[in-house]
Formats: sequence, C-alpha cells, structure tokens
Amino acid sequence: MNIKIALLAAATLCVAAPAFAASHARDTFIKEQDTGGDGSVSKEEFKAGREKQFAGIDADRNGALSHDEYVGEFTARLTKRLAASTDTAEKKEEERQRQTRQAEVRFGVLDTDKSGGITPAEFEYSGWRMFVTHDTNKDGAVSAADPVTEEQD
Repeated sequence: MNIKIALLAAATLCVAAPAFAASHARDTFIKEQDTGGDGSVSKEEFKAGREKQFAGIDADRNGALSHDEYVGEFTARLTKRLAASTDTAEKKEEERQRQTRQAEVRFGVLDTDKSGGITPAEFEYSGWRMFVTHDTNKDGAVSAADPVTEEQD
C-alpha cells in the first residue's frame, strides 16, 4: 500500500502537461487552474475544473478513463505543444518519447484498483494531492499567499 502511495505521488509530481494534471510549480498551478481569474484557486474551483477535465477526456461517457482516452488525450496536447516549440526536431522527439512513457506509467499508477480505467475517484485523488501540496498556509485556496516549499520548486 505504501508503495502505491509513493508511486502515485511520484507520478503526480512528474506530470508536465497543463490542465490535465495539477502542476508541481505553485505559480503554474494557479495559472492553469484559476478559472475565475482572481489569482487564487479555491477548493470548489479546483474540484469543478477537475470534473470538467474528466468529462472532457471520457470520450465514450462510460464514467472511466480508458488507457486510450487517457494517453490519447495527453498525446494530442503534447503534439500541439511540441509543434509550437522552437526546440530542434531531435529534442522534440526525445521529449515526445519521454512524456509518452510517463503518461503510460501514470495511467498504470492512477488506476489503483487495476480495473483498466481511471475512475472519477482515482482522478480526483491525484489532483487533490497537488492542491494540498500547494495550499501551504492551509486556508483552503492556492494563491501567491501560499509560501513555496522545496517540494514545489
């Protein structure tokens, strides 16, 4: 059980894609998750955003994210981001391969019950870990008022 928790935490922290997984950098987290535009992300705002993200990825509307839905959605965003990058073709390919491998690992880790799909509860848990990490002053919101810790650098 402790190994699963450690793997889940590691996978959550290594997620590099915006708007799908919560960023490990506080300011990026706020930029990606602040749907109200006030420089702060409340628990309610974050929960609503995660629910919308889940629904957007669940293409077949069966209430679980299949491997193809999860990795496919990530790959589409990654492809778009890499197309806009000024990196060399070689660097882009290295990034694509690395990020794709990470998405494969994340899927396996987030599917904690090994059902072959990520449930809403599994998806929500992965996001809340980052919310709690960023809410360092424990006021129920993530904002510039939350001191950045070494874990968030």
